[in-house]
Amino acid sequence: NQFVWTNPPFSRQIKLLDLNINKKNNFKINLVKKEINSLEKFLGVQSINSFDCNVYINFLKDKWEINGNISISLTLRCVISLEDLKLNLRVPIKRYLTSDFQLNKYIDTKTDPIAKIVDLGDIISEELYLEIPEYPKKKGAKLNNYVVFEDDNVPNPFKKLENLKI
Repeated sequence: NQFVWTNPPFSRQIKLLDLNINKKNNFKINLVKKEINSLEKFLGVQSINSFDCNVYINFLKDKWEINGNISISLTLRCVISLEDLKLNLRVPIKRYLTSDFQLNKYIDTKTDPIAKIVDLGDIISEELYLEIPEYPKKKGAKLNNYVVFEDDNVPNPFKKLENLKI
């Protein structure tokens, strides 16, 4: 499955020029039903039971800092038992926006080039996408019956090593 990032499931665009550079700018993100449905589809989850997010944007000497926390309660499907699995996550957000963007300088940090508009929906969606397990497994779930198929038409590359003597 290839994933192409086009638009975030919801958008909260903030103009940096409108922000107060002398204090922390606080944004409480509330989602309407349509945005929750879009985020559920984007994240590939059964349902979002609760969502709470606070983001602060403040100006440092030479860059903008975006930080906050996302608290989310999800229902996922266990890949083994196919039962519903409740998952509560607390995801920290920490990003920097700078005009002095040099890739080698910021290779290990979450630093992005500055733009006139920052989309908090994009940042929040990305952070959540990276935190949700790709293969959720309910605690104690075991795969009892499974079948292994061998395809005789596909040559085994290690078969040649069977006769090798050391």
